[in-house]
Amino acid sequence: MRRGWKMALSGGLRCCRRVLSWVPVLVIVLVVLWSYYAYVFELCLVIYLIFYHAIFVFFTWTYWKSIFTLPQQPNQKFHLSYTDKERYENEERPEVQKQMLSDMAKKLPVYTRTGSGGQFIQSRLERQINKDLRKTES
Repeated sequence: MRRGWKMALSGGLRCCRRVLSWVPVLVIVLVVLWSYYAYVFELCLVIYLIFYHAIFVFFTWTYWKSIFTLPQQPNQKFHLSYTDKERYENEERPEVQKQMLSDMAKKLPVYTRTGSGGQFIQSRLERQINKDLRKTES
């Protein structure tokens, strides 16, 4: 008899949590609807309406995607191995921990892309910074 009571309580708490998790979404939707009312029905300036509707469509689309896209788990190669995790947790100095993570990240297949889609090479950036520094020193 007691077990059924606990299951009903946990089910009720889960339901409350699900309902309450939508409160921030509802607040944002209400703010967006209020801003829509303010711009479209109160200001009614054509130039504002054109820009506002373009931004409104982009925002609505991205917000919809962020709310209703299921979370994904990272690929296993992005997880720390047991030995790396132990080494990281046993290290007390934050700068060494940061260096360890940086060294581990260099092994991962992540590349920064340029605006045209090409691969960005960090050494090129470093050369440009050094060149600019030399110019300012002269």
